[in-house]
Amino acid sequence: MTCIDVAVAGGGPAGAFAAHELARAGKRVLLIDPETCRPRLEGLGERVVRLLASKGLEEALEAASAPMPRKVSWAGLNSTANGERLVRRHDFDAALRRAAVRAGVLHTVARVSRIETCDPETGVVLKLSNSERVAARLMIDARGRQSPSSAGLKGPRTLSLSGLLAEPGDSTGTHVIATPQGWLWSAADPHFGHWIQISIDADDLHGSGSDALSKRMRAFLRQPQLGSRFTDAGFKGRLLARHAGLVLAAPELKLPVLPVGDAAVAIDPLSGHGLFWALSSALAAVPAVLTLLETPARGRKLAARFYRDRVVETFWRQARTGRDFYHLEQNLAAYPFWSRRTAWPDGEPSHASADKVRLERRVVVENNRLKERDVLVTPQDPDGVAFVAGIPVTELLGLVRADGPSRSGSPDLSPAQATALRWLDSRNLREGSPGPFPKPPANMRETA
Repeated sequence: MTCIDVAVAGGGPAGAFAAHELARAGKRVLLIDPETCRPRLEGLGERVVRLLASKGLEEALEAASAPMPRKVSWAGLNSTANGERLVRRHDFDAALRRAAVRAGVLHTVARVSRIETCDPETGVVLKLSNSERVAARLMIDARGRQSPSSAGLKGPRTLSLSGLLAEPGDSTGTHVIATPQGWLWSAADPHFGHWIQISIDADDLHGSGSDALSKRMRAFLRQPQLGSRFTDAGFKGRLLARHAGLVLAAPELKLPVLPVGDAAVAIDPLSGHGLFWALSSALAAVPAVLTLLETPARGRKLAARFYRDRVVETFWRQARTGRDFYHLEQNLAAYPFWSRRTAWPDGEPSHASADKVRLERRVVVENNRLKERDVLVTPQDPDGVAFVAGIPVTELLGLVRADGPSRSGSPDLSPAQATALRWLDSRNLREGSPGPFPKPPANMRETA
């Protein structure tokens, strides 16, 4: 039986990236992946490009195009203001797995058949589809929507159907089009072909099998809003059907399993946030894993708080941002697909707001470990700030008290302190300004 620190189930972007980063941190990692990703195109934003480049993963970006124009036909507008890259997901995933192996990750082509043992103190014992057995102190679940979940909250049930056009045409770039039945994403890459994806109500698919998928796709593409562009479209190979609604799959951390990506929060493709969430959630899992391995008792409490805050906030932000975007399409508001999504989840704003300055005690990442710190919440920073120019916000209190330096240009200040004070000035948080820096409560203390 193989014994390791961390077993990663799922070799998509979230799993491969988490495995890569943990191996670089010196941990023994096994990546368990069936390698079943079907060839397809997805959109990739510049945040993902910057993140991968910062980690030395340029090889994965070879599976992506240069920035391409994106045309949006939505809410009566036709805009080409934004762009995106196109990424061949099968090549992208494979490149990330290769990078993980080079970093020292063990890799096996298999599925997790059964979790035989699952204990927060002793770890997991996994039975794999290739008959291997694996013991690990922790398991990262990166199996996406196939992962078992509590699924506490779900948005409207959305189904995405997609496929590669038989006749690619000569256009490049992407196009998003709103229609009464849902919306379409059309992506043309000269190195792959012309990929079509439609998002519809899951209940609008009648029957099962490839014939039902083809019939539903043809009905969607014949809508008048699409003109004659796809009327006679044929597809190479089978169409791909995937559930695509927003799901809070695992709101609570149940160790020794840490969900990442869609196994934690499954994202609606409308947001274009899927790949970034997969990688950023994997990156956030790394300090949680390292803390749990090094200080298990204390780490369990910190990891549970850190995980819940992150995934629950992501779910509600994505739900409300999607609602607002659907709501822009007033011309189609009466159709069931649109009315369901403009009425869910609630009427709250999509982003956090703060009407006053305050300190809150939260779990943050410091030196790639989880720590409890005081976080400063301001109207400009409603999500909170733990450090300014590398200085904990609690240390800034000393800089603005009467016995500390009061001028950002004082020779007694380090460059970081001067930068931090200028940041305080930008938010009117210096003594005597309209929004004075809050005094620390008497019982406030730092936890190392």
